[in-house]
Amino acid sequence: MANPAENVTPLKNAIPAQVLVVGKIQSHRRYDSVSYTRIVMPAADAYSRPETVEVRSKSRLGEKDEEVKVTCRLGGFTRKAYQAKDKETGEIQSIIPVDITLDVIEG
Repeated sequence: MANPAENVTPLKNAIPAQVLVVGKIQSHRRYDSVSYTRIVMPAADAYSRPETVEVRSKSRLGEKDEEVKVTCRLGGFTRKAYQAKDKETGEIQSIIPVDITLDVIEG
């Protein structure tokens, strides 16, 4: 069986676990000395919905409606597993949700 990853072409100069987020600040909140900024990124075209992400940082990135461009470290963690029934087979499966985090690389 072929490895599906063999069909993926990596971006030139890509750095593992880093992502560039470009968009407009939608909101900001602070919790336990960490800033959480919700950023709306431009839609791919006139008929699609814009992507929205939340990034964590030590300092505030800007004001509402301000455009930003930040490099983030991609991370994540697993949550508590739960049981769910497959609608097609009726089989009970263990589902382990994964949450993705984006931490601004500040320097």
